[in-house]
Amino acid sequence: MRALLLFFFYSSPLAIYAQQTLHTDLNLKYLIKEPAVKTAKSPLIILLHGFGSNETDLFDLAASFPKNFIVVSARAPMSLGPDAYQWFGNKTVKGVTEGDEGDLKRSRNKIKIFIVAIVKQYHADPSQVYLCGFSQGAMMSYEVGLTSPGLLKGIAPLSGRIFDSLKPEVKKSASLGHLKAFIGHGDADNRVDPVSATHAAAYLKKMGMLPSLHFYKGMSHSISDSEIQDLVKWL
Repeated sequence: MRALLLFFFYSSPLAIYAQQTLHTDLNLKYLIKEPAVKTAKSPLIILLHGFGSNETDLFDLAASFPKNFIVVSARAPMSLGPDAYQWFGNKTVKGVTEGDEGDLKRSRNKIKIFIVAIVKQYHADPSQVYLCGFSQGAMMSYEVGLTSPGLLKGIAPLSGRIFDSLKPEVKKSASLGHLKAFIGHGDADNRVDPVSATHAAAYLKKMGMLPSLHFYKGMSHSISDSEIQDLVKWL
């Protein structure tokens, strides 16, 4: 999905963020932007890229987030080739494309371990942790948030969907009911059907959550300035 985002990032004067040092000290490789406005316990947002991309792809968004946030962009663990990674492979079940359940669970567990470690290492506020992903990263935001809501304040899946394989593992709880969710999707998305966002919002409501659903007219499988502005307001 990386190429679909380039229009947004190459137009940004802050693409220099992509040149930051790659950190390899935790179970997932990552880039980090520490807060310009420091507090005792800073809020944290973790970014998860899409299929075939890497940790640099969403990192320019760091300039848009509030100045007191720690911003981390993580690299998916499965290599597809030079500078190209994925969180999971796909399989087809009765004509429907689903994520490989083994891959999903392995990446889900890696992200959970990473969240705990990054909070500890950078002294982030554990009650103010957000997980934001695009495409495959959005699917992983659902996977992690809905199975371990106590780790997060909120999730922000952009252009994603909830896999049917996840639903049996999601249980209603007080922690799940308190989990915030920002769902963003382009109404012209030809990769992930926009109806997936509607279905996801309905499912989250059924599970006791109050998601914030946003559609963007004419937007394909990508991220727009308007979407980021809405996400920042939600934060």
